[in-house]
Amino acid sequence: RSSPSKPSPVSDFRRDICPVPILSRPFLASARPRIGWICSILASALLLADALVMLLAPGVLAAPQEHIGYPPGQLPYLAGILILGVCGFLTRRFAAMGCALLTAFLGGAIASHARIGEAFSVPVLICGLLGVLLWVGWLMREAATEIPGAAS
Repeated sequence: RSSPSKPSPVSDFRRDICPVPILSRPFLASARPRIGWICSILASALLLADALVMLLAPGVLAAPQEHIGYPPGQLPYLAGILILGVCGFLTRRFAAMGCALLTAFLGGAIASHARIGEAFSVPVLICGLLGVLLWVGWLMREAATEIPGAAS
């Protein structure tokens, strides 16, 4: 005879707290990659707009660059880093590298503003929100491609 198997207390506890896993519902599971792509494209568009201003109208950013302590001649290099990061971020193969590069770029911008005493200024908050938007977008759009229970 086989004895009836007792469910483990951990699985009962999980079942009592959330009887149906939230992200396994059909609508939310299918909406996750769409929301991820919307976040990714929004953040990418804002970063590309910044890069285009750096390339096409460097005079607009000359005074703020000098205020932070960077010479305006570095703007094309910064724009190149942004464009490279966004291109990588929007491709599937290099999305993680692009996300890391853009996060480092935004972190450098936050550190530059914090260095001159503008720790909680509007540019710092925008950089922080863009960083969060990048990661949320990447994680939500990539989570749809994972196979549950598969070992890598």
